Amino acid sequence: LTLPKESLTTFVLPKGKARCGLIWMHGLGDDEEGWADMLEEEFYLPKEVGPCRFLLPRAPRQASTCNDGDVLTSWFDIEDLPCAASSPPGPRHGCSLEQAAASCGRVHAAIDQLVAEGIPPARIVVGGFSQGGAMAMLSTLTYPQKLGGIIVFSGICIFADHLERLAASPRCRDLQVFWGHGRKDKVLKIDLQDEGVELLTKCGLKVTAKKYDVEHSSTDEEIQDAAKFFASVLGPAP
Repeated sequence: LTLPKESLTTFVLPKGKARCGLIWMHGLGDDEEGWADMLEEEFYLPKEVGPCRFLLPRAPRQASTCNDGDVLTSWFDIEDLPCAASSPPGPRHGCSLEQAAASCGRVHAAIDQLVAEGIPPARIVVGGFSQGGAMAMLSTLTYPQKLGGIIVFSGICIFADHLERLAASPRCRDLQVFWGHGRKDKVLKIDLQDEGVELLTKCGLKVTAKKYDVEHSSTDEEIQDAAKFFASVLGPAP
């Protein structure tokens, strides 16, 4: 699978040969352009980490049940919003794991593109916002090589019943996760972070969890915290 140029945004900062990479997925009904601007302006990395290749794939367009069947950019279908740890109940929280697994092909193709450029998989972090955060977790845990880490903004774990099996793979051992979430989130409630962090930790992943005084959005502080996490898990470029 290859990504057509019109379905992604990519850039390297600072200019030079990329020594590390960040794959980033947007949320439901959105596209990657606003996130590209935000990351370019606010995701500060120390020089020793090396130039970073940012690659932001765009979700496929498909019918969205929680939006009355309208066709939107969507990594996977969601039956209803808002969503909390208790509703919809069950490991999926009303989300389509089948569509999410299919969308992993698009994320894995983005990772493959960075590896083909010469960036070691261990120096690639995968992240995203909202359902993009769910995709970051699922695509990292199902990628055939060990990656550098995961960043989740206001996300949701939709594969609790498969998590233990996926996390047991040697490529997922000691994998580190940053999960930021808004205390006032009315779309994906804050208890979804508590639930997800507990599930990931029980399966042996090392999770840094932070809460922010926002609704279903990110903040400058969260982006800066995520950049510090990125630099700490990757370390200086070899």
